[in-house]
Amino acid sequence: MSGGTFSAHRRSILAWTLAPLLLAVIHGLAFRFVVDDAYISLRYAANLVAGHGLVFNPGEPVEGYSNLLWVLLLAGGLELGVEPLLWARLLGVFFTGMMLVLLPGCVRRLAPDHTNRTPWSGRAAQLLTAATGAVGCWMLAGLETPLFTFLAVLAWHSALKRRPLPAGLAGLLMVLTRPEGPALAGIFLAWSLLPGAGLRPAVSPLRRPITWVGPAMLVLGTAAYFLWRHATYGWWLPNTYYAKTGDLAGQLRTGLPYTLSFLRVYGPALIVLVVAGIVRGEVPSRGRRDFLLSAGVILLWSSYVTVIGGDMLGMFRFFVPILPILIALSVAVATSTGWFSGPRSALTVAVIFGLALLPGSIWGKERRLVTAHMSEANLGGWFLAGDALAELLPDGATIALGPAGYIPWKTGAVCYDFYGLVDPEIAHMDVVFTHGYAGHEKTDGALVLLRRPDYILIGNVDITGAPRTGLIPPLDRELDIVRHEAFQRKYEQVWIPVAGGKVLNLFQRKGLARPLVP
Repeated sequence: MSGGTFSAHRRSILAWTLAPLLLAVIHGLAFRFVVDDAYISLRYAANLVAGHGLVFNPGEPVEGYSNLLWVLLLAGGLELGVEPLLWARLLGVFFTGMMLVLLPGCVRRLAPDHTNRTPWSGRAAQLLTAATGAVGCWMLAGLETPLFTFLAVLAWHSALKRRPLPAGLAGLLMVLTRPEGPALAGIFLAWSLLPGAGLRPAVSPLRRPITWVGPAMLVLGTAAYFLWRHATYGWWLPNTYYAKTGDLAGQLRTGLPYTLSFLRVYGPALIVLVVAGIVRGEVPSRGRRDFLLSAGVILLWSSYVTVIGGDMLGMFRFFVPILPILIALSVAVATSTGWFSGPRSALTVAVIFGLALLPGSIWGKERRLVTAHMSEANLGGWFLAGDALAELLPDGATIALGPAGYIPWKTGAVCYDFYGLVDPEIAHMDVVFTHGYAGHEKTDGALVLLRRPDYILIGNVDITGAPRTGLIPPLDRELDIVRHEAFQRKYEQVWIPVAGGKVLNLFQRKGLARPLVP
């Protein structure tokens, strides 16, 4: 390919990426979604910028985040004075766009026998990825999902092209972004060292000294990171990992339905693409090994998500990193059908299958979970509570609560969470998971009360139209707090006004020198 033709090809890919990216942004905005956990990352970033270090509460080293690189990027935005949520969302859009840019090249590597058709099949893969609600929703949610997805696709792209240097660099950044990073990074790096690269002659890269720069970067960088983590926090893995795992049977009870739901929403349309490709042709012979390795990565990741218990936040957050790989793989197999031989046919097929992927964004359990998270019973109420408490809390006040994101971020108060996300003692408890609520199974009411918080937010933060005359209804995961003798003896129920003429009902420790409610 000549220099001019290559440049034109790049410009074409970039131009065609804008349309899918715009579609993904519109798709994401339709959810009107931000996740409370994003504010946990922002709190760590704010404490870092303020000089307290990477801590949730100043002076208490605990790794209650699982996304170091994302926290550092957020800290950069805070240092620049950019509105925090806007900055997180701009990063999400940027990394989603970068991921979409890579997909045509991945399809081309997977289907080298059909190079005359792959330009349009690659563009179809971009459109189909943007048509998935999972990608659109989590692009604007404020968490590291778009960054990790981009890095996973970049490492996959490097493996397909047998380029160990970028595979090692992408892998190291994955390690810094998510706890799952080391496993995927190792797989893609080993893959990049295999002989052969689709259209290239089968030449082993192992004899070239530069080949080992990528592996050395990944191994040494990962070792340094884990040693730093252990020296800083005392554990080899994030505290959030320990808080959310520990009962395999309980994890499978939530993880298996989560995976099956993902397959029901996105599986049928993609299966049709794969079956059509196999019936009309075959898996491209020169890309068969890469096809099987890609399928193996998808299977391995799906098994991992199932085993750790899935997620309770909606729209398949944990499957987003491999969803573009799954779509690109399906489209590559379908290339032999001739459906992507020209712009009109490729666009028609993309629209048809995009519409088939769309119902999951409108109906079903995962969509309801997103809506529920934004309701006043959850984040909508936490916004009201956090804003009011930020105005009224006395200096030095401490709070115990379940939702550890927006309220701690907004108030800046010392906060203790019920579920061990930022509490190593709760996180490392051995318990049987019985609540069916992934990631929120471990609690210890006695330990929370031992910390003597000034205020306790029961009922998942209780917002009502008028002050309650009876006790706040606790969640089942909060019963060990409200039934405890120390709670019943030392705390009284009070209320404060919040926006919209409503009130926040909460418990206040008796005898405070500067009570929120006299």
